[in-house]
Amino acid sequence: MSTDRAARRPSPRERTQRLLEEAARDLLRSGAPLTVQAAAELAGVSRATAYRYFPSNEAVVMHATMPLVADADQQLEVPDAASEADPAADLPDQASALVRSMGTWAFDHENELRTLLRLSLAPERAGTSPRRGNTNRGRWIAQLLEGLPDHVSPASRERLAVALVPLFGADAVVWSADIAQVDRDTALDVMAWMAAALVRATVDGDA
Repeated sequence: MSTDRAARRPSPRERTQRLLEEAARDLLRSGAPLTVQAAAELAGVSRATAYRYFPSNEAVVMHATMPLVADADQQLEVPDAASEADPAADLPDQASALVRSMGTWAFDHENELRTLLRLSLAPERAGTSPRRGNTNRGRWIAQLLEGLPDHVSPASRERLAVALVPLFGADAVVWSADIAQVDRDTALDVMAWMAAALVRATVDGDA
């Protein structure tokens, strides 16, 4: 039994890594700077030790965002996220349910998404890496578009994919809350309606 317990007990290195990863996630949630120094201070380790696990600030961002992306993927798997548990559901209704579900998730993680968006728009990051505030919306949209009927042309599919982009992730929160200045419930209603309208227009337009 003591051997089993020893085998399950994390090593000092594993404990330090876990502390730093938790610190990175806490920094992301609070909107604090995602830097090696900040993670080290929050985890209670020296900066030299932190650099052995996080060789750069970008590594801190990566470890902070991995659970966020995984959580978004888990949200996508709930029955009503794409089709309300009915694979034969009308595609506009599927789009509406998907956008509402992921919009709810985005508002629940508003601080994290805003931090990622702010980082991605920083001048020193321009042209160096893709935006990180959108999680996996490209995959969500691609899965939705798989349900389009065969008569929809490739050009229309591409146009729809682009039109759906602002309904996911940080962009959805920013334009609805900051620019349109509507409350969360209104924003979700509008985004769900927009998704259904866009899909319906695409299907009917190519009919």
